[in-house]
Amino acid sequence: MQIQFNTIQKRVLRNIRHDLLEAWTPQFSEAEINNAFDTVLAEHCSTATVEDFIPVLVEAEMLNRLRAGSLLAAA
Repeated sequence: MQIQFNTIQKRVLRNIRHDLLEAWTPQFSEAEINNAFDTVLAEHCSTATVEDFIPVLVEAEMLNRLRAGSLLAAA
């Protein structure tokens, strides 16, 4: 499903990405974080039933992955 985010949602996602990069770039490269963020966002967009929660879910999953020390999805 292709989701068209409104301006506020786009800004929220941009801010989340920026904050993750600021906090986690010493441990992971910018490219690794961006690639993982894009993957997580795409996964949530493809399965979302409530689109408004996508930014919150993406942030939570990214933080879980970063804290676990691996940007790969859990098997």
